[in-house]
Amino acid sequence: MSALSTVAFVLIVVATMVILVFRDWRFNAAALAIQYLAAFVLVSLSWPMSMAIVKLIVGWMATSAIALTCLRQPLPESDSEPTASLFFRGLTGLLIVLLVFILSPALQQRVFPRVDLVIIQGGLMLIGMSLMQLGTNSEPYLIIISLLTFLSGFEVIHAALELSTLLTGLLVVVNLGLALVGVYFIIKMSEPNQDKDEGETS
Repeated sequence: MSALSTVAFVLIVVATMVILVFRDWRFNAAALAIQYLAAFVLVSLSWPMSMAIVKLIVGWMATSAIALTCLRQPLPESDSEPTASLFFRGLTGLLIVLLVFILSPALQQRVFPRVDLVIIQGGLMLIGMSLMQLGTNSEPYLIIISLLTFLSGFEVIHAALELSTLLTGLLVVVNLGLALVGVYFIIKMSEPNQDKDEGETS
């Protein structure tokens, strides 16, 4: 189980870095699906499999809703970003990784003494990367993905502290609600482009 949790942590680092650095919704949707799979593995260390799998199913439902909406809607074309922007976001991601490795042992010792270190690191990585994502983009689907990532980090750490069916149900509603809000704003943002295309064809 130790090796599996380590693999899950590595997947979280890779998935959150992809979401932070790249702006292609295809890469981001795939990374979000992998991220939920890794979070499920960490949650399953603390919860029964029947409860932990809810996290995976809900996460993949939210990912599917966002990805299918992006697929059906003509998103605005973004100019190719300079290499400096990609480098800057990648560097900030590496700084978050370094900060997590520095803070997690102290947090385990003083705040979460009964929680495995890899669970703390995974939860902090999701939370830290999501906050950085929120500060470096303005696209609706990326903001929703960042909020879903933040909730995943909270759930990973909370799962190791308490098994609460009520809170699990509430988080299911919140995750699906965020996905629906993301779908709404993706459609609204694509409407001006559709009107513009119709005006050009007429």
